[in-house]
Amino acid sequence: MAGQCELCELSHHTRWYCVFYEPFAFTVLDCDSCDTPMAVLGVHGTVPTEAERTFMSAVLSQIANVRYGPGGFIIDGRMRQIPDHCHIHARPTRLSA
Repeated sequence: MAGQCELCELSHHTRWYCVFYEPFAFTVLDCDSCDTPMAVLGVHGTVPTEAERTFMSAVLSQIANVRYGPGGFIIDGRMRQIPDHCHIHARPTRLSA
């Protein structure tokens, strides 16, 4: 891979919730751009398997349920700022008070 990928490096600038090594590598942390929880696949690439996406979304949903309340978020797989490394955000459905 040419250049450095911010998501491959994953610096500790924000809150980290968990790191998985099995059944595959991924990390759940707060996005340093939008301050929402996100799951980042542990390998550089844009397309996770269906099983990877499902498992990452399930873990991310558990964290978002605590942070935003049940039903207070959506899982957003659109990769806006870093389109070449798979990551999934849990975005609130309502504005904070």
